[in-house]
Amino acid sequence: MNCLHPASLILIWLAFAFCVPWLRPAELSAIVFLFSLPLLLRHSAQYLKLLRRSRWLLISLILVYAFVTPGVAAIPVLGAYSPSREGLLSGGLQALRLLALLATLALLLATTSRDRILAGLYFLLRPFILIGVDVDRVAARIWLTLHYAEKTGHAGSRRSGEWRERLRAALHGSGHEMTSIELEIGSLSWSDCAALFCFALVFGLLLARGAT
Repeated sequence: MNCLHPASLILIWLAFAFCVPWLRPAELSAIVFLFSLPLLLRHSAQYLKLLRRSRWLLISLILVYAFVTPGVAAIPVLGAYSPSREGLLSGGLQALRLLALLATLALLLATTSRDRILAGLYFLLRPFILIGVDVDRVAARIWLTLHYAEKTGHAGSRRSGEWRERLRAALHGSGHEMTSIELEIGSLSWSDCAALFCFALVFGLLLARGAT
């Protein structure tokens, strides 16, 4: 993935997130499997931690759809209090969509350094300079947030409150720690243009399929 500009990777992920509603269950299952496999092989601790943090959201999605969506009772003995089969299927599909987003985003973050992610975001935000957005300040805030959050992950939960205080001090300019941020922004290459064109083609095909 390092052969592509980080801005291209971010754009492709955002386009994928937009396409998720048009993907079929079999396609979503294949995506979750293919993207989870390298994560489990090389970044299993971080990925499993992400899944554990998301488990209640996934369970809630299934339960809400199961009990709100009308249809045939999945447990007839419960009568009106039974979740519906249609609801369970719809909830499972929504959970699968969320898993696809989490797996693809987790792989992007695991294979792309923090500085490259920030460089990609900075590249994408530069056009907003024309309407008065202070892109340097936005990038600095994002970098500081990621920096202190990462330090907390290494330090453990005992210092979970300390990083927030240090981040707040840094954002307001009252911290004693001076940080210099240097980003290699670069530009889009032919491989970036080819990748974006291919994904735009897939995106158009999915939209056409969804419209029919």
